[in-house]
Amino acid sequence: ALGVLLLASPKASNELRIIACDVGQGDGLLVILPEGQQFVVDGGPGPKIENCLWEYMPFWDREVEMLLSTHPQQDHMEGLIGVLAKYKVKTIFTTGVPAKNALFLDWKDAILQEKAWVIVPKSGQTIKYGDVSIDFLWPKDGDLWIWQKTPPADLNETSIVFRVNYGDFCAYFTGDITKEILERLMNKPCQILKISHHGSKTGTTSKVLKDADPKAAIIQVGVKNRYGHPTEEVLQMLESKGVKTYRNDTNGIIEVISDGKNFSVITER
Repeated sequence: ALGVLLLASPKASNELRIIACDVGQGDGLLVILPEGQQFVVDGGPGPKIENCLWEYMPFWDREVEMLLSTHPQQDHMEGLIGVLAKYKVKTIFTTGVPAKNALFLDWKDAILQEKAWVIVPKSGQTIKYGDVSIDFLWPKDGDLWIWQKTPPADLNETSIVFRVNYGDFCAYFTGDITKEILERLMNKPCQILKISHHGSKTGTTSKVLKDADPKAAIIQVGVKNRYGHPTEEVLQMLESKGVKTYRNDTNGIIEVISDGKNFSVITER
């Protein structure tokens, strides 16, 4: 009977886990909070994110507490539609920015059918789950109302940027945000920086790295992708700052584990 009791609740531990799933050329992450709640950030292209959730969530757990779409582009959003179909999602964070594509309509339909609590986060908002806090850094409130009428030509500029804090540990999640915006948002050093826009030169500068001061960087990127991501320029910048860099194309799945003081990184290869 004891086994049944243990299966009934999500596994609490004193560890925060950030899993950068290997979704190909796109972003898809699973954050598992110390109390066991799951937070899915982007879903990559295609259904690969589902395999990652299957691997890192208990097989009997069909509920995801939080799901966030940084911006409505296929390489970040497509897999989330499958997650909404297969899991009960309690809270959805989205930008409220419309995209002119069929995928966006599928996303809207999926959200409506899910009947989840939908939040359009903005800079200055903080959400707390036990000892973990999530600080939203972008977008600014005023931008959203303009975007709802005419989104900017570059949807990357609308990416939700946030920081997850646990004790003395923190990590930046940057979507595909542009470097011009990112330079204004890094307001405290964090051990982990998810590099913006798959390591493209549009998302990272020396100032970003100086202000964020990461010990390790995660680049979500597909093997031999047609964009040439990550760029040599960004890789050299990281190396010159002594930042240990992990990438899905060479390392497979990347997992960061922190007890709120120290952190370690485990890779699939």
